[in-house]
Amino acid sequence: MKFFSPNVSSVIGLDIGTHSIKLVELGGSIASPKINAWGVAKTPQNTFAENAITNVDQLAEAVRGLITQSGATSKIAAVAISSSHAITKVIGMPVEIGELELEEQVNIEALHFVPYPIDEVNIDFEVIGRAANNEQENDVLLVACRRAIVDEYIDLIEASDLQLKYVDIDTYALERVCRGQKRLVGESDDPLALFDIGTNTSHLILLDKQRVIYSRHQNFGGVQLIKQIRKEYGVSAEEAEGILNSAQLPGDFIASVQEPFAEQLQQEINRALQFFYSSSPHSSIDSLVLSGGCASLEGLAGDLEMKLRTKVSVLNPFSSARVMSNRSTVARYSASMSTAYGLALRGLS
Repeated sequence: MKFFSPNVSSVIGLDIGTHSIKLVELGGSIASPKINAWGVAKTPQNTFAENAITNVDQLAEAVRGLITQSGATSKIAAVAISSSHAITKVIGMPVEIGELELEEQVNIEALHFVPYPIDEVNIDFEVIGRAANNEQENDVLLVACRRAIVDEYIDLIEASDLQLKYVDIDTYALERVCRGQKRLVGESDDPLALFDIGTNTSHLILLDKQRVIYSRHQNFGGVQLIKQIRKEYGVSAEEAEGILNSAQLPGDFIASVQEPFAEQLQQEINRALQFFYSSSPHSSIDSLVLSGGCASLEGLAGDLEMKLRTKVSVLNPFSSARVMSNRSTVARYSASMSTAYGLALRGLS
């Protein structure tokens, strides 16, 4: 299974998480994308264990149900593997090297840093441009992932009556969305920071003008917000999610729930950035972009902007596309759809 494949038209991007499944079907073109269908569904319980799929049939049933509910019609799918399960490395290769020799050299290079038997690993690569410090070489992005993990997604997509065309890495799906939002890309030499808030983990990605320069997952996510709601209002986890997704939040929600969560979030972002600064020549960022379900909380970006003393915005992947379905609820879910949208972009040209 290739991580880098030629474009096809109309792809369903499926962001399959332990808490929810997000779907985006795109048509049109990169310059003028059209959202034909989108939707969100709960991930069935007991279908994941330690982030590995354990019940393909039950999960496939949920995917098929979401496809029906959303009205998606494409049979071509793209999925993302967490970068925590993948090994990526940029290597230098001579500009004049032929395609077959390049593939051979990349596989030899992989032997030096892939900590698994090569016959248990899927490897792919893509030339990403001329090396900055050597005009005689191209930078080549090498991606490796254990075959067993990729096979889980192949089985799931086939059981969902779809054809798996693209296996991507979540980092690059999110990067693709950021690059498409021209307003986010400034003139500063400092990198752009994207902080994607998942259910149990968050993902910090640093982008310079050409590529991803840093990626790190950490144990912090929306579950902390749910815990704060449960503690404040004495409700179950399911009831807490209902409060969070309601059109009208409790009157004291910002002071009692959102502000403590923002404090935690600020600390986690600062901690993640310190890891980055300690391993790079950078000591500041141009701005911070939030994505994930919690990012859409009203006032959260502004609160963080004051706390972090840097520009903070919310990633809205749908802002540059025509939305053809479920337009009335787009604003509530758009921040959580970035990975699925970035995956669906793989099919556009």
